[in-house]
Amino acid sequence: MRPAFLALLLILALSNASSFGYSRITLHRTWEVTSSGPFDFTGALAVNDSSQRVVAIMTEPEMERYVDDNGTIMLRYHGNGSITMKADAIVDINYDPIITSDPAVPNKPLNSTELTRADEQIAIKAGELSSDESALKTIRDLVNFVHNYVKYDLSYWGKSKSAEVVFAEKRGVCVEYTHLLIAMARSLGFQTRYVSGYAYSNAWQPHAWAEIYLPGHGWIPADATFAQAGVLDSTHLAVRKSDDQSASYDLLLSSDPDVDISAQDSLETGFTSEDPKGVSLALDIDGQTYVTEVRLTNSRPDYVLGSYNLVVPDSYGGEQLSVMLLRPNETLRLYHGMNHSLFDDGFLYTVPVSASFNDAHDEKTLTVDRFSLDGNSSHGYEPSGSGCAPGYMLATLCIIGIGVAGAAKIQ
Repeated sequence: MRPAFLALLLILALSNASSFGYSRITLHRTWEVTSSGPFDFTGALAVNDSSQRVVAIMTEPEMERYVDDNGTIMLRYHGNGSITMKADAIVDINYDPIITSDPAVPNKPLNSTELTRADEQIAIKAGELSSDESALKTIRDLVNFVHNYVKYDLSYWGKSKSAEVVFAEKRGVCVEYTHLLIAMARSLGFQTRYVSGYAYSNAWQPHAWAEIYLPGHGWIPADATFAQAGVLDSTHLAVRKSDDQSASYDLLLSSDPDVDISAQDSLETGFTSEDPKGVSLALDIDGQTYVTEVRLTNSRPDYVLGSYNLVVPDSYGGEQLSVMLLRPNETLRLYHGMNHSLFDDGFLYTVPVSASFNDAHDEKTLTVDRFSLDGNSSHGYEPSGSGCAPGYMLATLCIIGIGVAGAAKIQ
């Protein structure tokens, strides 16, 4: 029989402002089969696992259902002639892994596919990022590295580049981010899965991310495109899990040499809700030094991986996005400085600053009054160096000297 493959092409813009709480999503999948004879169809509907629960399924015509080893609900149908097949799934989504321990890195490289193979350079870089005693810190640092290393490039849509090519070219879309992240994780001995599905960014769009197996716990979701891990935003709807992008397809078998299949998906949001999930955030700005302090407090007795976001006006630094790791009952203090040289005498500045960790957020506005100063006045303070308080954090998040003025400038 002649096989026809229907691949899910994955593309997603970088901006995503969805909540990290709960959501209910309805997925509508439609397949159009053109055939002059009998055919056998096998396709994925949606994943049913600890992060998303499929609460209802409807198919037309009635299709056989089964669940594969990765928790994907698969559909089978034996038909004859051209037909339109439809399947709907109502899915409740809530990413909140309860991580009670932080094991060591496995450090036993695993075999990979052609698309997720790690060459020597990839393996060396992964080794540099690894914290042997902490698998969670290593996962965090791998996600942040790939997020910052790869430049999002829409011209890569549909190309499905291998990890080796991505590491050399430093460009891609979500498929490429995910292939490189998987290659680096497997070179350190972590089991991985490639997840294809959807996420919301101004509209519902196909997306890809990874899952990394944490020894003693289970699968941890990791999205290098969005710089998310552990707790993902609740629009991440997983359709299928596999080894890499090449296995994310539906299959049609037929003796008809002209058999063809096309697919169209649509999604509806039933509800979304915010949930800080035990983490609080407070933001303060020192009016003399212009240093922003962000305090993250984890009131939970377990580890929390999440997405940290600092937003300032684009012309003076813009958005900083990265994965953070909070230990049980830990408080982190992150410091972000402002470059005094950006504030000219004779002007009044108002600077909005906001910070978030998943659904915990705070915002403040700094007023810088240089309007009343004469030309010889200065604050006599020029921040330099790290300025970070010690803690379980990424040093790159504690940035001193980045300009954040400019929301309003009045002379």
